[in-house]
Amino acid sequence: MEAISYEFPTNQQTRKFLRLEQLFKTIRGLVELTDSNAQKIALFRLVEIMDFFERNDVRGELLKELDRLQISMNLLLNNPAVDSSKLSYFVTQLEKLNQVLSAESRAGDKLRNEPMITLARQKWSLGATFCAFDSPAIAHFIASGSEVTQSHLKYWLELIKVYRTSVNVILRLYRESGDFQNFITQNLCYQEPIDNKVKLIGIKIPASISYIPEVSAGAHRVCLQLKPSQWKPSKLNNDPHESIEIQFALAKYRA
Repeated sequence: MEAISYEFPTNQQTRKFLRLEQLFKTIRGLVELTDSNAQKIALFRLVEIMDFFERNDVRGELLKELDRLQISMNLLLNNPAVDSSKLSYFVTQLEKLNQVLSAESRAGDKLRNEPMITLARQKWSLGATFCAFDSPAIAHFIASGSEVTQSHLKYWLELIKVYRTSVNVILRLYRESGDFQNFITQNLCYQEPIDNKVKLIGIKIPASISYIPEVSAGAHRVCLQLKPSQWKPSKLNNDPHESIEIQFALAKYRA
């Protein structure tokens, strides 16, 4: 049965990593398009990433987590129950990422030296929409030719590639640490205790069920409550006195 997947962080750091991952995914898809509107949105997303870097110590948090994961994996290398070849590959990848990231200055410094990015950030901070009348230089850049614009966007994205790769590797390690198990809600609710090693909660709900999850995930407990979808009425009985059971799958990702 087809299911919709959801992920919920248990701490602020994982929340930041998930947001960065989504930003990078969006912009990577946009830079492959030669449509002028898509390229304009890609420039917006680059500015959004720059703003995220400005408000958060992304480099410091990534380095700290890469160090922690590397130490944890080195401790597991001699464990006979672990696939040592796969683990060695990840340890090597973490070491290389750590070296490259350590050589970086403040997150986004390379992009700050790009005049077009600086201009786009200034216009964005003023609420401009990159229209020709308030951003003629950006309009000229977008109109300079789809392939020319695309090459610049790809180059700028490449300048911050180490941050995208670091986030992807960290979240991949989280996701590979747990498996989905089936549970049933009691009157649309479910909760269970968790430990502070759980970084991310994964939930799968059948697409045929017109309910969406509201999750409170902290260091010690995960609480799930299913709420009727606002755009698609549910066929289930909403009588509060009747117990409604819905099967779902839950994964706890530890690191």
